[in-house]
Amino acid sequence: MSKSLQYLIPLFLLASPYLLAAEAGIDERELLEREQQQAFRDGMSAIVDNLNAGSYALFTKAINRDEFLQRIFGLRLIDGALKRDLRKDMGEAKKWASFVESFFTSEAEKGMKARLLVVESRGDRGRAVVRYDMSFFRANYHEYELRLDDKGRMRIVDWKDYYWGHLFSERMGLTLIQARPNANAARKLVTYSNVRESEIFQIMEILKATRVRNFTRYDEIMASLDERLKSQPVIIKLGLDAARAARKRRAQREALIMVDTHFPNDPLFSLALLDYYLPEERYEDAYDALTRLQKHLRIDDALVNARLSSVALVMEQFDLAHELAVKSVTQEPDLELGWWSVFRARVTAENFADAIEALEKLENDFGHALGPDALTKDPMFRKFMLSDEYRAWFEG
Repeated sequence: MSKSLQYLIPLFLLASPYLLAAEAGIDERELLEREQQQAFRDGMSAIVDNLNAGSYALFTKAINRDEFLQRIFGLRLIDGALKRDLRKDMGEAKKWASFVESFFTSEAEKGMKARLLVVESRGDRGRAVVRYDMSFFRANYHEYELRLDDKGRMRIVDWKDYYWGHLFSERMGLTLIQARPNANAARKLVTYSNVRESEIFQIMEILKATRVRNFTRYDEIMASLDERLKSQPVIIKLGLDAARAARKRRAQREALIMVDTHFPNDPLFSLALLDYYLPEERYEDAYDALTRLQKHLRIDDALVNARLSSVALVMEQFDLAHELAVKSVTQEPDLELGWWSVFRARVTAENFADAIEALEKLENDFGHALGPDALTKDPMFRKFMLSDEYRAWFEG
């Protein structure tokens, strides 16, 4: 053995304990990261299962109450008595669960189903995206900010609600200000300085009118606002929230026009703007809004793909419509809207043989009766009903 190797061997033997210790340190960090990732997945899965069982107990229990209250109160000048009441209600499990549930079901009926789409984490911080399926093939999306506490338990810090277009803590804070508005709180709601006293009065009147959904008074105040105040995010959100809660179509349309004018590219309003774009036949804008939502949430969701397929179909992008529809049912074979999208795309392309597959799926799995009496109501099925494929299927 050479002298150089003789010198290297002792050095290696001296270094090896440190190398092993470094490797052990890496393994421990990797193990901890995997355990933390699993804690986030298990925590969100349990909450979603509990929600689908009709209970908000696990959801409300998981909310980090101290940090949540700090976010709600923030720099907002909320009435002191309301603050005390909210702290008290958060300490009573049933009241707190009922309060949170009211924000879930004020527009979407009870019984909506939750589907966990994404759980991501790094260290003790995480995020999750949950889809809430509602009637008429509508859905809401929540994006949750998550954290592990010092005992390794998952906690919900806050969440964005893409149906209402709010960070939840902001929506609750605004609701508390609406309950008992004051001049100083109204002043802090606007984004510019040197607010005039007359504008403060107008903001307070808007807060009161939207709280009780008095749209006659709301319209009077809106007509008197200058453009600087009328375009303020809080004014637009107050009007949209009240219109949606009251299901006032005209008021909702007017509020959405304001959203489209001032915040057309904000992902938080993507779902809301569909209620404006689709009736107005602004299909490219609707397609862009859905695409923007997926990109922002970093999801590839079957229901969004089914809706994109429907929009692509009316835009006469037939290959894209079929591709998105098939992708949708591949992702979620039990998604009814996806099979409707497949059916319509194949009928439009006059691919009648394959359309029969989707038709049978809609009948057998979703309880539809798609005989001539049902299909004749929609002109797009006229040619399909006269086809040999449909006649053979119906006679069979």
